[in-house]
Amino acid sequence: MAALFDVNIVLPDRTAYDKEASSLVVPAEFGYLGILAHHAPIIAKLKPGKITLRDSLGKLVVFTLDSNGFLEFSDNKATLLVDSLELPS
Repeated sequence: MAALFDVNIVLPDRTAYDKEASSLVVPAEFGYLGILAHHAPIIAKLKPGKITLRDSLGKLVVFTLDSNGFLEFSDNKATLLVDSLELPS
């Protein structure tokens, strides 16, 4: 089984996602950025695009980021701060 890490996607008024994942791909300022468990600490500016993650059960989950935002990854936890996000259907 793939190593897992925590993913939190936070909107101004609520938390949109707070679960474990085995991978995360985000639209960073200069291209898509992939994150796996135990990635080196990083802070990245996000731009509109698709946020794709594979949850702890292996299911692909896709969000559409409608705004800019930020990603911080440290201590095996990814936190995404965004203004607007379309949730998976």
